[in-house]
This record gives sequence, C-alpha cells and structure tokens, in this order.
Amino acid sequence: MIERDFYPFPDSSYNDWIEQIQKDLKGKDFDSTLTSKVWEHIKISPCYTKEAGKAFSHPILFNQPSPYPGQNPRISSNVVSIFPEDEKSANKEILETLNNGAEGLVLHLTGIENLNQILRGVLTEYIQIYFNPIDDPAAMFSQIENWIESISLRTDMLNGGILWSPSSSLFMGHEQWDQEISTGISLLNYFKKFKNFFPITIDLARYANAGGTGIQELTFGLGELVELLDAFVSKGISVSEAIEQFAFLASAGELHFPEIAKLKVLRILISELALNLGASNSEDSFHLIVSTSLWTKSRMDKNSNLIRQTYETMAGIIGGANSIWVRPVSEKTASVLEKRIARNIPIILKEESYLDKIMDPSAGAYFLEDLEKQIHEKVLAQLAELEKNGGWKVNFDSRIIHEQIKSTRNFIQESVLQGDKKLVGVNKYQGKAGTVENLSFEKIEEKDFELLPSRASYLLEIQNLANS
Repeated sequence: MIERDFYPFPDSSYNDWIEQIQKDLKGKDFDSTLTSKVWEHIKISPCYTKEAGKAFSHPILFNQPSPYPGQNPRISSNVVSIFPEDEKSANKEILETLNNGAEGLVLHLTGIENLNQILRGVLTEYIQIYFNPIDDPAAMFSQIENWIESISLRTDMLNGGILWSPSSSLFMGHEQWDQEISTGISLLNYFKKFKNFFPITIDLARYANAGGTGIQELTFGLGELVELLDAFVSKGISVSEAIEQFAFLASAGELHFPEIAKLKVLRILISELALNLGASNSEDSFHLIVSTSLWTKSRMDKNSNLIRQTYETMAGIIGGANSIWVRPVSEKTASVLEKRIARNIPIILKEESYLDKIMDPSAGAYFLEDLEKQIHEKVLAQLAELEKNGGWKVNFDSRIIHEQIKSTRNFIQESVLQGDKKLVGVNKYQGKAGTVENLSFEKIEEKDFELLPSRASYLLEIQNLANS
C-alpha cells in the first residue's frame, strides 16, 4: 500500500477551489462566466467534489447476472428496426441482420402480416423481439397471440415486449380509457407466463422526441406510470405484478453526461416509486429500452447525424440500457448503409470500447453524481406538482402536457432558426454545396392529441428544404 506521504499536496476543499477560481477570474462574475444550465433547471458548475452528489455515489445494477457462463457483467441487446412489407424479403433481412451482429428486432406491424413467415428460421429464445403497432394495436395483439399458439411457443422462448400501453392509445386519438385499461390487463394476464416478455411499455421517449427536455421526459413519463398503476390497482393488479411486466422506453439525446445521469435517475425513481407503493422491485429488475433521439437529427446533414447516433448510443449503454435501439433518421426508408451503421455502432462500442466489461462505469464521477442529485430533486418536485394539478390523465385531457412540450419545442426550434443555438452541420460548419446529401423532407402535421416526433432543426429545414 502506498503511504500517503508520497503525495505532498494538502487536501483542498470545495471552498478552496472556488476561492482560487475567483482569484483567476480577476473580477469577472463567477456564475455568468463559468456556470450554465441545461434543461432550464440543472446547473453545470466548473468543479465538483465528493460531497456534491453523495446520495448517488453507489454503483447501480442494471441487469441480473447472465445464465450463460463466461458472459460479461453488463448485458445490453443491440436491436434494429424492421418494417415488413414483403414477408419473404423481411425474413431475409432479419436473418442477415441477426447473422451480422444484431441481438434483437423492433418489428413495426400493421397486424395483418404473417409472423410465421417473417420469423421463419429465427431462434427467438436467443434474441429480443419488440412489437410496435403502426396501425390498430388490437389487430397486432391478436396477430402475436395467434403466432404464439400456432407454433406452440414455449414460455422461455420469447424475450422482448410490446411497445404499447393504454396511455399510448390516447396519443392515437382513442378515448376509451377504461377499455384500454382492460386491454392492458388482458395482456398482462396472457403474457404472465412469459417471464422475459414485457407486454406493456411506458414510452418516455415520446416527450423527448417531440421536443421536451430530459426533465419533462422523466416527469411526464413517470406521471404516466403513476396513472397506469392507479388504474391497474383499482382492477385488482398489484403494483409489484404490474411493474414486473412493464418495460420502459427512454431516449438518449445530445447532452451526453446529463443523458447518462437522466437514465440512471429514471431507474432510481422507478424503484423509489415501487417502494412507496408497497412493492420491493430492485433497480436491476426493470427493463429499460433506450433509443437514440429523433429530435436531435437533421434532414440537412445526414453525416453529422451518424456522429450524434454514436455518442447517444454510448450514453444509453452507460446510462443502463438493457436494449439499445439505434434508430436510422429515415426510419422506414433508410438506406442499406444507414441500417448497417445503425446496427454496427453498438457492436463497435462493445467489441472495441468494452462497454460490457463493467456494470456501472460512471459510478463515482462527482460531476455525474451531482447531475443525478439535481435531476432527481427536480423531477420529484415536478411530479408532485403534476399530481397536485390532478395527475397525468387530467393534464393530458386538458392538453397542458402538450402545451408545455410544444412551448419547449418552439423555443428551441426558433433558437436554431435564428442561429442562437448552434447545431453542427445545420447552422454551423455546414457542408459545401454538392458534398452533403440532404434527406427527404416532409411537413409534420400534428393533431391536438398527438405529440409527434419533431426535430430541433425543423423550422430551418422548412426554410431551406421545403421547396427544394
């Protein structure tokens, strides 16, 4: 053991550091020069000490140990989007994708596809499969159940979940809340025997992709969770039983370190909520899907989007994703190259950056611990305010949630349009004419009950691309 005398430097307190900084500033204002805010409320300081975020200094377990010997402690599946149009070609694409490193699928379904054909030759027990309805959810539910029955799928041969919840239907214009709750309970009961399949997903990412801040994403997403738990408990479903069958979909956006902190705080808050409601679900029991952000990507420079996908993926993995979903900007119309890059980013981060070697590599970082502390406090305060004002459903029905998200969205989009907020490849360091291939542009038309994915660069795209 090295004797402490080897280090001749005296300990310095936080106040010592601040005093020295103020001397170096030579009269300049400390806050305006060296501090800033993200997501309107979270303060970024020039230095941190171990006292800053003491309550969040312990490592978090993101997943339970693998049942397979020799596997690294950190497990996160690399899932990719599949939009089946022709079933045989979709099956071919799926098999090629899985053979080239993907570990899961997000199947975007209308409910009329032949899953037997689409998933022919797929060893479902070794991958994650997430079903995402793009039309009528009820048709897709029947489609999945018919497929399971037709092949007599064993309960240990289905992993993944359904990217739907009763509250998702409200954003689709379905107003039969009690009916949607009943549908949700039916799904919980049917899939109860599939221990690694989550038939309901709380979609927090919708708020961030529509332009909300990380604080709004957690506040409204957790408010949604509270609303659903209240409804399920009133129908005889216990809190523990419900949460065990819920997955959580969050996004990873442009602010790398705050995004890591946000995802870790999400897991902590779910655990605290469960405990407050009489359940004892541990932090490693929650299934967290993290997708790269749609909001941060631009139609004006697809090359910069690839860089953003990379550090967002890294934030998602470090922040605790159990499945990481890199979403190509063009989604359904993405090119072969865009799909390949989206699939390969998590592979490179695992095989070359070794992000699966340590469970929680960001534990002990004073900066992140302070961010976690601030985010935790702010989200709790805003959740209390949401409940005081009637809860998530009341605020959805009155469109207060929509107004708050759209207000944040409009402010950022105007800032990008005016040049106050800089985006590389968009209004800063743009590629030369002829060297950058712009992506196709379509105007977003949003109904009052919707919160559709948008982009920070959207108003600038209207100005530059709409008529091109």
